[in-house]
Amino acid sequence: MFDRELDDKDGHSEDNTSDYKSTPLSPTDKPNELDERTEVIYGTDKTTYMILKVLSNTSLKWDNYTNSQGPSIGMGVDPIRKGFKDANKRGVKIRFITEINNNNIQYCHEFMKIAELRHIDNAKGGMAVTEKEYIATANLQEAQPVAHLIYSNVMEIIEQQQEVFESLWDKSIPAELRIREIKEGYQRISTKVIDNWNEIYENINGLAENSDEVLICSDISMLKLAYRSLFIVYQKMMDRYDKKHHGGIRWIVSVNGKEDVELLRLFMDMGIKIRRIKNLPIVNYLVTDKLFLSNIESNHASDHDKLITSMLVSNDPSYIGHYKAIFEDLWKNGIDVGDLINDIDLGYDPERIDIISKSNNVHDLYQTIVPSSKKEIMIIFPSTGAFIRQHKVGLISSIFESVKINGVKLKALIPSDRRISRIIEELKLEKNFDKLKLTDIEFRDIENFLETRSTILIVDKKISLVMELRDDSKDSFYDAIGLSTYSNSKAGVLSYVLFFENLWNQTEISINLKKANEKLRESESLQNDFIHIAAHELKNPLQPILMMSEVMKSILNQMALHEPGGEVRVNPAHLNELLDIIIRNTNKLSKLTNNVLDITKIESNSLILDKEPIDMRKFVYDSIVDFNDQLLINGKKYTSDPKTSENIENEIVKLIFHENEIIEPINDASIPAQKFVVEIDKSRILQVLTNLIDNAIKFTNLNEQIIVKLDKYIINNLDFVKVSIKDTGTGIDPDILPKLFSKFITKSVRGTGLGLYICKNIVNAHGGQIWAQNNVGEKGATFVFTIPICTTSSLNEKIF
Repeated sequence: MFDRELDDKDGHSEDNTSDYKSTPLSPTDKPNELDERTEVIYGTDKTTYMILKVLSNTSLKWDNYTNSQGPSIGMGVDPIRKGFKDANKRGVKIRFITEINNNNIQYCHEFMKIAELRHIDNAKGGMAVTEKEYIATANLQEAQPVAHLIYSNVMEIIEQQQEVFESLWDKSIPAELRIREIKEGYQRISTKVIDNWNEIYENINGLAENSDEVLICSDISMLKLAYRSLFIVYQKMMDRYDKKHHGGIRWIVSVNGKEDVELLRLFMDMGIKIRRIKNLPIVNYLVTDKLFLSNIESNHASDHDKLITSMLVSNDPSYIGHYKAIFEDLWKNGIDVGDLINDIDLGYDPERIDIISKSNNVHDLYQTIVPSSKKEIMIIFPSTGAFIRQHKVGLISSIFESVKINGVKLKALIPSDRRISRIIEELKLEKNFDKLKLTDIEFRDIENFLETRSTILIVDKKISLVMELRDDSKDSFYDAIGLSTYSNSKAGVLSYVLFFENLWNQTEISINLKKANEKLRESESLQNDFIHIAAHELKNPLQPILMMSEVMKSILNQMALHEPGGEVRVNPAHLNELLDIIIRNTNKLSKLTNNVLDITKIESNSLILDKEPIDMRKFVYDSIVDFNDQLLINGKKYTSDPKTSENIENEIVKLIFHENEIIEPINDASIPAQKFVVEIDKSRILQVLTNLIDNAIKFTNLNEQIIVKLDKYIINNLDFVKVSIKDTGTGIDPDILPKLFSKFITKSVRGTGLGLYICKNIVNAHGGQIWAQNNVGEKGATFVFTIPICTTSSLNEKIF
């Protein structure tokens, strides 16, 4: 800590004046600039010697700060007094700061002859600093030498202490003014900020003895703080009031509602007169005939358990007169809280409109009215910043809590922002909103419609709280909002309800318009794709038809030219081959035409089904047999390589029943006895089955099986037959899987993308469902559709 310590081995000496006089102060005693040191010196002889040495070394200035004992040491200890006078004669500028009182005033008068003297309240300890040295002590006694001393000639320390002294000098007052206060009883005008709760408490506690009447104007939060921390002080004042020794307390306060009634009763029972006003001044304050106090810090709702840590205190008559006049004007216009409490006790909730200037009061009110909601909360957030700031102070969470606990609905208009969306999702998760109905909470984007710069909160269409957005750049909720308006007036609240609902309806129109535009763009895109695909699909079969027709015509013409008499002899095999190509491509055209017609019927809701009860097992079985037979007859066993031999040894399609029995397509006798009786349009369901199997064949390699399986399927206690077609092809592209059954959706080089859309509508018209999925753990995909099974009564009536 220090370079060294000097011990006083000789003990304490009260009077060594002769020694000091005989001790020469030679130039060699002055500190060497290279010998910087800091040390602690003990013993009055050595400390006095060091003080005189430092006084002797200075040629420019001596800046001295001490407590109230300092003047008695400077002028009461002879060697030190002589040192000060010698320094003054050498032209050293002496500045002295101390606490001047009745006990040291005589010494101060003497000091004022050689130094510029100033007064400061509550001075502690002592120190002196020159241009090159610094000394200090913590303990000074009246007219006694110093017992120990800290000495330093380190320039960093000297410069630092010079700044400290200048700061104290600026805060001090001239000695002449302080002496006048003491001698004439003059009350110094003082305005200061107290940053210590104990000192604040002493100032308020002293009002019981030193005031005639106490006038207080504050929000309800200060009344709550007074109840927690100052209730005994106000009781003491009112006890003196009862004994005619005090003028009592009058209090103007804002009242939020029923929740404040009991607190108000407690203060009124003491005899405090309380009135309520709508528009409080910006500051909370207390004023008497002699003193003005104001709480200059924001008392946020989250700080309610804290004490006041900062208070402005002034005895300036201009302050006192100004705020007393404000109080009296407010008092005249105030409503007696007793009358308000009586109305509330009778069940009346008087209509009111309050202008609230303090952000902490708005926070309290917000937290009060939101939990009181019973039916619905409506709220508009003017900006992303407003939402985030309210979230930081717990206001958004309180809304979600009210929705959860009270079961109220929430409609919120918010700016579109990912940060807001993330906060909402986090709160939903935190409050377990998964169990709530989706309609209980709804957020909509208002960025394109918002013309307000205020947060508007409406509770149960009975209460409104409008918070003006003063500065959206602020991070703090309390700094960002300006004036706020609370109202339970029916007309006032209704105007905000209508404003909210107008915006809400505009967003609904916007949402629907946006969806319609998206559908229109999607429809236009799909329509363009369909035209392109349809043109391609029409071109494919038309080209071979035209070509084969021209070939046939050419062959016939050539034969007619070369045969005698123009008689044409036709090769049946060759002609059949050409006709097969024409027929096959004509069928393609017919299928495309039928698909377009089916789309037209579906879109116009004119798809008519000719239903009849059948056994779905037998129907599917027969369809599979016919399908395989057709492949055999046409010699069209599927292969991915056109050059592959047409020799057919194994069937591509197998029918598997739900018992996992494989039924070879031989005869009807092999079908199990159990039936799945359904009521269907056979041609339409065959269209579905054929389309799905045909698609599976397109994507299945040579000699690999496509498995068709039937199962019983139960949904909501209703029986369905489930038909699944499983292939081992390439699977479904993940990009189109979610919209696979929409119009014009295809990634195949062949096809219009209409088949699955038609299949879906046919199945839906039968009361069933259709879906598809990629196989798990193996290649290929599985398509599934369901058809309701007829009840027993229907079965008896329609089949047997």
